[in-house]
Amino acid sequence: MGPAASDKSQCWRTLVNARNLRDPDIPTSVVDLNPKAVKTEELYGYISIATREWRDGFLSNIMRKMSSTPDEKPKWILLDGDLDANWIESMNSVMDDNRMLTLASNERIPLLPHMRMIFEIRDLKHATPATVSRAGILYNSTDEGSQWTTHG
Repeated sequence: MGPAASDKSQCWRTLVNARNLRDPDIPTSVVDLNPKAVKTEELYGYISIATREWRDGFLSNIMRKMSSTPDEKPKWILLDGDLDANWIESMNSVMDDNRMLTLASNERIPLLPHMRMIFEIRDLKHATPATVSRAGILYNSTDEGSQWTTHG
């Protein structure tokens, strides 16, 4: 989390590169998606009113493919875009102990132990306490100077 130009993308890319250098036989794959680039129903999926058929969304499609892949290589889903109350609340069940994406079709897609959700966001302005309490947060600052000090 942090403002633009605070090296958020560089932070996760460096971690992926370090993991891949440490163990090149088990590469970490990343799928990057901006949830604000599409409507919420296009992100998760929806039931067509005209045909009553389920239409997969981008995120549900990505999670289903990742969770059905037989290997256990690390897989990260990176949601790169500002938080929005419309789409982030649906992520709470993925971020809690259930680790399941529950769709409007009643399908449940698991976030398996080798899968991770990473949110590259600016702030938590639209996040509820329920969402914040489920996340590990790393803040990147653009302020000059030392961010860490020791008192001794």
